Amino acid sequence: MKILLVNSLYSPNIAGGAERSVQMTAEALKSLGLEPVIVSSSDRSAVGYVNDIKVYYQRIPNLYWMRQAKEQASYKKPLWHLLDARNPFAAGPIAKILSQERPALIHTNNLSGFSVKVWDVASRLSIPVVHTIRDHYLLCLSTTMYRNGDRCEKQCMRCRVLSRPKKNASASVDAVVGVSRSILDSHLKLGFFGAARIKKYIYNPVVVSSVPARTKSDTAPCVFGYVGQLDPSKGVEHLLEGFRRLNPAKASLRVFGRGTTSAFEEKLIQTYKSSSIEFLGFRPPEEIYPELDVVVVPSLRDEAFGRIVPEANSYGLPVIVSNRGGLPEIVRDGVNGYVFDPASEGDLEAKLGLFAEEPSRSSQMADRCRACATSYRADKIAAQYLEIYNELIS
Repeated sequence: MKILLVNSLYSPNIAGGAERSVQMTAEALKSLGLEPVIVSSSDRSAVGYVNDIKVYYQRIPNLYWMRQAKEQASYKKPLWHLLDARNPFAAGPIAKILSQERPALIHTNNLSGFSVKVWDVASRLSIPVVHTIRDHYLLCLSTTMYRNGDRCEKQCMRCRVLSRPKKNASASVDAVVGVSRSILDSHLKLGFFGAARIKKYIYNPVVVSSVPARTKSDTAPCVFGYVGQLDPSKGVEHLLEGFRRLNPAKASLRVFGRGTTSAFEEKLIQTYKSSSIEFLGFRPPEEIYPELDVVVVPSLRDEAFGRIVPEANSYGLPVIVSNRGGLPEIVRDGVNGYVFDPASEGDLEAKLGLFAEEPSRSSQMADRCRACATSYRADKIAAQYLEIYNELIS
């Protein structure tokens, strides 16, 4: 069975977790005997292979390629989004690829750069469509539903207007999958994907580590870690403020990641400079998790999923997460971590204190954390998608 997977970016053009998830799923589908073919956006059209999977790097006409957005004049960006709502220039290239590959179905993912015009083309050619919702692209210009220092409880007028073409086009999608129940429900409640025969959620795959948790004494200070982009919406300042109120003799905090702007990163470093807080920049996972006891995901926006949770769990590390978006779906209090409410003063500090005051707690949870992580293996996730493919085609 040949499956055409469409995503905004693909290796080696990786910007975040969506690209890694799509690649892991595609490679797992191949191991199950399917023939995945990838279509991703690029600044020029070319065909290549990544791990023996065919990849179309396709240029879609717009004011600029999405990865060049930071370099563009501000007046261009609203025009780019307006065209990207349902870009007519995407129809020709996508139709050409479909006629060449003749897939059994199309599995779309992030569509920024292509637009939902892909669905129109598939519908015209009577090719079934599976769509995975990986962020808030269909609802929000920034894809985050976070603005002016707070999460958006509903769509603003600007986003409502520009999302209307996307909502109309979603009627041609046959199966819709959210990477969490939260992200799926947020779209269904607004009337997206009303005609889809299949509506379900499948969590993202992660690389499940076999590296054991680090050995530590029950009296050693707890080492907390933050892993990810340094951005106000990610709650990193909320974590730093809460951590500063802990006894420095009982805990330390290591911050891994780069700022969305160098100014914000420098502000954090200067404001929270301390002997118990280290800013360590970007590191690969295998260099991060073996040195930590607990990971904290303090996001203030509604996260679609939360890759850090099962990733850290696979190293035997419990994770403290905010109750935003899909995060509380994948953490059970006392099993593989704890959930806190950013709006409740002192709640994060209290959860941090559970480990700072009882250092052995993290090692006691290690086996349960690793057990939770196994359900996110790529082969298990791909098998769930295969069930959907078979149902649509039959």
